[in-house]
Formats: sequence, structure tokens, C-alpha cells
Amino acid sequence: MRYLSGLNPISRVVEVLPMVRRVEEVEKVAVWDAAGRVVARDVVAPHDYPPFPRAAYDGYAVSSDATPGRFRVVGTVLVGQYKRDLSLRPGEAVYVTVGAFLPEGTDAVVPEEAAKREGEHVVVDRRFEKYANVDPPGSYVRKGTVMLRQGFVATPFDVVGLLDVGITTLYAYRKVKVGIVATGDELVVPPVDPEVAAELVMRGRVIESTASLVAWYIQTFMPYVEIREKVVTSDVHEEVRAVVDRHLAQYDAVVVTGGAGPSEIDHFYKLGYEGLRGFRMKPGRPTSVAVVDGKPIFGLSGYPISALHGVVRIVEPVLRHMANAARAPSHDWHYATVTQDVPGEMAQIVRVKLETAEGGLYATPLKARHHSFTEPEAGGVALIPPGGVKKGDVVLVLAYRDVRKL
Repeated sequence: MRYLSGLNPISRVVEVLPMVRRVEEVEKVAVWDAAGRVVARDVVAPHDYPPFPRAAYDGYAVSSDATPGRFRVVGTVLVGQYKRDLSLRPGEAVYVTVGAFLPEGTDAVVPEEAAKREGEHVVVDRRFEKYANVDPPGSYVRKGTVMLRQGFVATPFDVVGLLDVGITTLYAYRKVKVGIVATGDELVVPPVDPEVAAELVMRGRVIESTASLVAWYIQTFMPYVEIREKVVTSDVHEEVRAVVDRHLAQYDAVVVTGGAGPSEIDHFYKLGYEGLRGFRMKPGRPTSVAVVDGKPIFGLSGYPISALHGVVRIVEPVLRHMANAARAPSHDWHYATVTQDVPGEMAQIVRVKLETAEGGLYATPLKARHHSFTEPEAGGVALIPPGGVKKGDVVLVLAYRDVRKL
């Protein structure tokens, strides 16, 4: 069907979703390799973390009950050293660095700047409460907490949070495999001499960039998709059909750019697949989609901006569905309205829950004593200026979960 015979509202893309075959294969992957993968099973904390009190500052580990007081420094515990067999007696202290587990008999850390060193002793002149400057046991995460839900796309922030608490593997769906076919007799395919390419453009040729733009968008915003191959063909339809047929046999989805308009070239029309031809969108009206044995094939305009529009409106929702991605990642800066006061003299970076509502994007600060990314509700970090902010102020936020409603 020619696309001009009737344009479809973009809302009809949902009709395609039940027709496509979703990825079912699940792989066990190392967490450090998991960024961009769709989580196939809830990631649940198998233990409390930290398992023991953990230093949040460099300083001296002491018993809070003995402060203020004078302590004999009997050793050092650096981050990464496990000295839980070291037990301190009353009046003793050890030097600890950030991240080190405190030895038995201590429950607070006196920062270096708050103590006075006198040879083998250190003097503490004020009271320090239990767990002062310490991450208490279970403060990062409690056993049984769902840290990453099925369908979420793991982000680098999730990787950091999981590794921080000793979770090193997770189950993920395999990536959706896609082939891209760029069509057009007019295309000049890099690498080519830039001077020659410039001259060819002035004679009416076109340097291939549309399919490259589509590939960039997929790789950047759909990391759960793997582009297995990008092929450039002429406008000879038999050549186009041969590549499309091979891609349909080998991959989960196919994207064709160029030759989408109502002309004699119209490759999507010549392929003969039943589907949705043309959408009420501008630019990008020729955007089309059909499903062949559970595999979608997309037709996009050869114009870059039109093709990009088609990818965002039509291709992305379908591939996201195929990948089982319920919550996609992001790495964009936004301005958001904070929902509560954040006091403080110094500049801060604060983990926030992000929600879109009438009026824009809203950021709710999450209270956490520790310094890791183990808050399941967090979707970004907000930059708080010196002096803090008041409820209703606008701040800059780095979102690592997609704030769009697709």
C-alpha cells in the first residue's frame, strides 16, 4: 500500500506490539558488564551491607562511650583490609581510612581534624555518639531489598550500587539484534576522500548519513539493542530485497532507510508486507512498519530529520517492547523543581527521585547517610548550590532513568 492512501495516527503503533516476538533468552552476566542490559529477574540483596560498621571518614576508630578521652593508637586499618579479629580494649584506638570496617570494640570515628595527636596517643576533647562518622551495618541496603527490578535497564549508576554491596552477577535478557539497510543510488559511503566527496555533493550525490544517525540514536538511547550489521545498497530492488530477506533470517528486526516515498523506488511498497504505511507526523510521514513472522521491519525516510522522527516515534517503542524494557536508561541533564528544602552551606550532589507531572519535572531528594547508589527509587542526581535550596527552586539534574512516558 502507498503511504499517501491514508496516514495513520502515531497512537496505532501499539497495535504492532502484540504481533512482535519478544526476547525470551536470559543470560547470567557479570554486573560490571551489565550496563545497558534489561534485567530479567529482580536483583535482591542477599545480605545486609555493610555487614559491620564502616568508616565514613579518615580518622580514629574509638568506643563512643569513652569519649571525650585520651586513647592509645594501637594500629591502622586501611580500606580493603579485613581485621575483624582485632579487638580493642578500653582506652585504645586505631587509625582507619574511609571504607574500612571498624574493629571490635569501636563504634565511632573521630576525624583527624577533630583529634590531637600526642605521640602514640590521640586526645578527643568532646563527645562522639555511636556511629558518628560511620556507616552502620545495613545502612547501604537491607537483606531482601529489591535493588533493581525486572524490566529496568541497568545503568552505570546501578552497576556502582550493586558492586558496592557485593552483588556481582545478575540475569539479563539478551539484546535485540537489528540490521540496518541504507538504500539509494545517490549515496556516497565513507570512508572516501573528503575533497572528492564535497565535489560529488555539488553534483547531486548524497553522503550517507541517515542510517548512521539512526544507528547512533539506537546505540545511544537503546543500549539493549545490538546493531549487528549496516549495509548500503543501490536502488535496484532485487538487491534491497535480498539484503532485507537475509536480515530477517538472521536478526530480530530490520530498519530500511531511503526509498520510502510514493515514487517508483518505494522499496517498502515493493516488499509487499502488510502493515502500517505512513503516519500523521511531520516530517517523517512515509515512516512505515510491518511484522513478518514476529519480526518488525521499519521503513524510514532518507532525510535525516524525518528518519530520526520515525525512530523516536515508531521504532523505539517497538524495540523497547521486544527487549522487555519497562524502564529505560538516560544520561541527560534536565532542569527540575525540588519538592522539599535541601539545606547546607557547601555545594552538594543529592540523589533524587524524578517524576514528571503537569508543570514539568520534579525532583524529590532521598535521604541517605552513605555515599553509594543503592537507593532503588533514585532516578538521578541533583546539583545543589552552596547555601542550599528551598522547595520550589529549580536545580540541574543528571537523570539516569528515562523521564519520558513512552
